[in-house]
Amino acid sequence: MSQILDVTHHQIFAHPEHCINQIAMRRVASGEIVAVFNEERFPYHHDTGQTLLARSTDGGITWSKPEVVLPWTTTTGNWDCGFCEFADGTWLVNLTITGYFKRGIKPEGVSWSAHPMTQEWGDWTWAYKTQGWLGTYVVKSQDRGSTWSQPIPVNVRPLKHGGCRLGCWQLPSGSLLMGLYGRIHGYEEEGEGESTRSALMRSDDGGDNWEYFSTLAYDPASIIDYEEPSMLRLKDGRLVSFLRTHVNPSGDAKNMVFVVSEDDGFTWTSPKWTNIWGYPAETIPLADGRYLMIYGYRRPPYGVRGLVSADGLTWDVKNEFVIREGGVPGKSEMERPGSSRMSPASGKYGGGRIDWNNPGVYQHIGYPSVVQMADGTIVAAYHEWSEDERPLQYVRATRFRLPD
Repeated sequence: MSQILDVTHHQIFAHPEHCINQIAMRRVASGEIVAVFNEERFPYHHDTGQTLLARSTDGGITWSKPEVVLPWTTTTGNWDCGFCEFADGTWLVNLTITGYFKRGIKPEGVSWSAHPMTQEWGDWTWAYKTQGWLGTYVVKSQDRGSTWSQPIPVNVRPLKHGGCRLGCWQLPSGSLLMGLYGRIHGYEEEGEGESTRSALMRSDDGGDNWEYFSTLAYDPASIIDYEEPSMLRLKDGRLVSFLRTHVNPSGDAKNMVFVVSEDDGFTWTSPKWTNIWGYPAETIPLADGRYLMIYGYRRPPYGVRGLVSADGLTWDVKNEFVIREGGVPGKSEMERPGSSRMSPASGKYGGGRIDWNNPGVYQHIGYPSVVQMADGTIVAAYHEWSEDERPLQYVRATRFRLPD
């Protein structure tokens, strides 16, 4: 396993009551880093929150107070955001919007499907039962984030759902590509039996109109899910996309795969398996001509890891390095006692400690994003859980240098 140099960790944002997660960032023309991430409306991962934006002018050491890009309402939320700066200076944030509905009919007696009431959220379980994906959208800014357009819907048809992971990518021609994952016949619907595909949406008019452009990877046997695509442009112009995978019916996470395009994303090779376990990934070209991949690592000892490739196509887990270890409550770097379990489903704090080896919802760490600064420093951002009585997700950054 390789080693990285000059490693320092820095907090981006933590909320005293809400989970903060799903960060994506880019280095913009001014040299600053712009990051977008999700603020949940609850102290657990729920996907009915709002998109925030923070900036760093010192290479990820300190960050501005977050600004709201698209606020939540009493009936809608948004999450899974990504950021892109166009060549003309326009900023674009892509995200998904969900319908967040409270129960509309008063129950006649005790509902068998409801969990205990809580003072903080009431019968919060109905937020899940009546929540629905309303669509993929983009918002644009012409003044570096001071103001934003109204949400512009993204046509993801024939998909019924288009989940975002990272920001859009602008081709040399000026066209935009957006990586999504979803299904044609249904999403999280019982009995559908269709696996998840990854695909590209494309816009030729600056993000005002979109169309399904190509399929990155899909298994017609409905055994393998291909999700959360990254995008890397090689020096020769080819595009490479790395994909998270799961196998059905177990849903177990498997190694990453990658696909390659020689025509700006219109056609793709068949998926090729790597020997890398982890997800999801982001990949960037480095100033010295090499390529960098970082990804979440959701098994002990958890955290975020990375790899460097000379050509962007040859990757080997034996060269893996650790960017951050931990992030799951129940065990800390200082070996303090682990956090107590907080179970929203019970409506109260649960007894006992979080199982480090099988942490349930607390395995949701990582989702890293990465940039390189002008001086060669790498900045990786990701979310992890706090070591508190009621653990909360928050976002942080790690700065490091790569050995030659």
